[in-house]
Amino acid sequence: MRGLGAVAALAASLSTISQAQSLDDFASPPYIYRPKFRYWLPVAEVDIEAVTRDVAEIASVGAGGLEFLPYYQFRSPSANWSTYGYGINASRAVFRTAMQAAADNDLLFDFSIGANQGQGVPSEPESVGLALELADVNVTVMPGHAFNGSLPLSTQPASPSLHLFMHPCEEFGQQNLSFVLAVEQTTASNASSTALLWTPPEDSQNTWRIMAWYTRYTNQRSIDAAPDAVSWLQNGSWVTDHFSAAGAKKLTDFFDEYIIPEEEDKKLFARVGKYAWEDSMEMDTALWWTHDFADSFRTQRGYDIATCLPFLIQRENYWAAQNLPYGESFLSQDNNTLVSRYNDDYRFTLQHRYEKYIRTTSEWAHERGLEYSNQPAYNLPLNILDSIPLVNAPEGESLGFNDSPSLYRHLSGPAHMARNSVISSEAGAVNGASYTQTIQDLLRTVRRGLAVGTTWPGYTVFSYTFTDMWGPRMPAWRSRHNGENGAGFMADAMAYVARNQFISQIGTARVDLAFYQYAAPFAKVVYGSDNLEKLGFTYDYLGPASFFSSNAIVGEGGVLAPDGPAYKALIFANQTKLTPEMAAQTKAFAEAGLPIFVIGRTDFQSVGVDGAASVPEMMAQALAMESVAVLASGEELPAALAALDIRPRVAFSQDDAVEKWYTFSRSTEDAQIAFLYNDGGNATATNISFLDMAGRTPCTFDAWTGTVSPLLQYTIEENNIVVPVTLAANQTAILVFSNPTSASGDKNGTSILPHPPSTHITSISGPLKALVYTATQDVNTTTATNNTRITAHLAPGTATVSLATGQTLIFTATQLPEVTELDAWNITVNDWRSEDNVFSMETAILWVNGDKVIFDVNSSPDVVVDITNYLNPAGADNVVKVEVASTLYNRIRAEQDNIMTFGVAASVAGASFFKANPAKEYGLRGPVSVPWVEIVDVL
Repeated sequence: MRGLGAVAALAASLSTISQAQSLDDFASPPYIYRPKFRYWLPVAEVDIEAVTRDVAEIASVGAGGLEFLPYYQFRSPSANWSTYGYGINASRAVFRTAMQAAADNDLLFDFSIGANQGQGVPSEPESVGLALELADVNVTVMPGHAFNGSLPLSTQPASPSLHLFMHPCEEFGQQNLSFVLAVEQTTASNASSTALLWTPPEDSQNTWRIMAWYTRYTNQRSIDAAPDAVSWLQNGSWVTDHFSAAGAKKLTDFFDEYIIPEEEDKKLFARVGKYAWEDSMEMDTALWWTHDFADSFRTQRGYDIATCLPFLIQRENYWAAQNLPYGESFLSQDNNTLVSRYNDDYRFTLQHRYEKYIRTTSEWAHERGLEYSNQPAYNLPLNILDSIPLVNAPEGESLGFNDSPSLYRHLSGPAHMARNSVISSEAGAVNGASYTQTIQDLLRTVRRGLAVGTTWPGYTVFSYTFTDMWGPRMPAWRSRHNGENGAGFMADAMAYVARNQFISQIGTARVDLAFYQYAAPFAKVVYGSDNLEKLGFTYDYLGPASFFSSNAIVGEGGVLAPDGPAYKALIFANQTKLTPEMAAQTKAFAEAGLPIFVIGRTDFQSVGVDGAASVPEMMAQALAMESVAVLASGEELPAALAALDIRPRVAFSQDDAVEKWYTFSRSTEDAQIAFLYNDGGNATATNISFLDMAGRTPCTFDAWTGTVSPLLQYTIEENNIVVPVTLAANQTAILVFSNPTSASGDKNGTSILPHPPSTHITSISGPLKALVYTATQDVNTTTATNNTRITAHLAPGTATVSLATGQTLIFTATQLPEVTELDAWNITVNDWRSEDNVFSMETAILWVNGDKVIFDVNSSPDVVVDITNYLNPAGADNVVKVEVASTLYNRIRAEQDNIMTFGVAASVAGASFFKANPAKEYGLRGPVSVPWVEIVDVL
């Protein structure tokens, strides 16, 4: 057997809808909150023991599970699919092994329902449940001539830009004539015959097109066939119909019958399985279609789809708006508004059929005690915002969402309204940056998602074209302290992410503002200003469906969804397309007192043909109401919000212009939680006002160490707690404001919430480097008591500390030692080579006198770490050890001709990137120094 070619890709992922309300598990979150890894299997021809070892490695760095994906080397020239194809005995054995290894290591097990990201399964070609399309072909009829003959058959669409990562639609099979049109004249035809006699109107001087429309299968593969296939099971996989229940059953029936047919496998599957998953839909078509689509259209939209078929050939109706199937589209010279509404109606019906597919797949998962996750709707002409609430764990991606917090909000908003606390993102992929990604880079993507509501940042890559596959073959996976492989770089990062995911899921999300948006297809439209972010406002994007959920009520004080996000206002920012139902709901919200702001355009129009007159009329009535304000531009919005005393829950000082700071807030029975993130390029300090927190006890939760400490310095202004905060670039912070009566306790009966000091500090000045809190536990109690101590670390000079009691303390530090420069180092370099199990050393781990010191990994050019508590007694030597891990880029680049993936050398797949990017400089950059401080008691 060949060695295992699969690698584990970080999917820092929370794997269940959170039920926790207590903060007690913050230090060591249960496995359901821990990150997962996406495990790519290139082929079933692998060493079974290697799969077992890899799954154990995933557990060893503190992960909570894995997502098993049989990618099966897309178009690999080496794979023997007749023996190792998806659904054959060998693939079942690997699937069983992965499940058992997950069970043995107490991991959750997620999986793609079909082969190659869940797009399709093996099947007899042209069978019910495979993907259908409506393909067209046309014949030109010149003025004064007639057409008398057989209509030509259609051909499959030519989409060369898609064939770089998709299989083409293959040219074979039955074509059923469904419609024949001549411009605006529909001619009845016999579906069993392509014969037609047609003459243009006598007074016509124009050229005519006779268009024939055929229902046919797309014949698009998701996995290649075996060259020697003798059965349909060996003949690769075919993309399934994503617009019918039959398409969903095609996937799930195959899974039941061919992946886990044995009773013991079913039991194991029920024990470890968590999410059935599908990636974004990567499919091609002449026009998205399914059985009885025309009937569905007529029932829902009230007219025959033949009326508008030529106008549906628009670039926006195809995959990611990248191509036109036959190179041309059709417009109306008279009424483009009507053409737009025709397309709305087509997309409405397509959305309805897509929802049937999602619901059928979800029901299958739920019947087996599982949940369903997918990347919903985007890339197709569907409404992503209305699709998100339909799945248990909706997933986006950093690549498709441009790693943009503004775009990630489209994913989190509908989930917040649906009270779904699991929101996923396939994070970390960067096109053209193979094996250059550090843990610091990966954490930046994770943090960007977390900051705007994504609670399951994931990770994935391809070949040598995108960023790294994380796994035990990577230098940063483990450390080499004292010559031994041990938990290190990745384990520390996983613990940090797990604690942040824990915080991001407990309780209920609170969001300041809601933006209405209708987007089919997903247009990546965002609010065009950062004036809300600079003030601290958080906001979501919501589609029409969210406003009709059971949570969409206006409560006391004009708050939308008071038991959920509790939005303080609804905003239409140049969004003018509404259904009649949404227009009526907007009017009802305004009548109930919800503040509504309309920015820019007010020429409201219906989505679809229905409601063309009623939508403008109802919105005109809404605009006239007292709770609705019309603004010329977004620049007026902050002042308009302030005029109604609508303030952010976490407000940045207007005196300090913060750039790219993001926050999220969550609420539990015991506490209010605030997460802060600096996505800017520099360290920034500002004063932050936490709304209505007076009377609560503020604490800091350190996601790197798991420690919880009382917040030592803040002021109280009106009913708000104001905190001075400094964040380095790419740094996060968690503040928790506990209720006065909070009494959470962990399994040992001790409280995670520290006993607050007798008073707090309101301001400091001078060379005071740090304030440190320590507490001791009374042996006669089970909770930390008032045996607390606050000390100050002083540099030379005089510092003052002001207390909330009104007292001012003055400290002067003298006779401190000179700064100790660490300029002589013993250096060991470990060179990673593919034939050994040794790991080379950009991510850093620090030891002082043999004790590991965990510190914040961010983008600050200088790392400052307090090592006071790790020093030996005066007079004794101290040993400082720093280990740094490089990426694999230099090694891959040096051996690019010899390293293969998917049957292709790295020098071929990554040629342009390697040519443009020389080898990287790695190592520890100095100087390294130890400045000394004097420690004095404050309280």
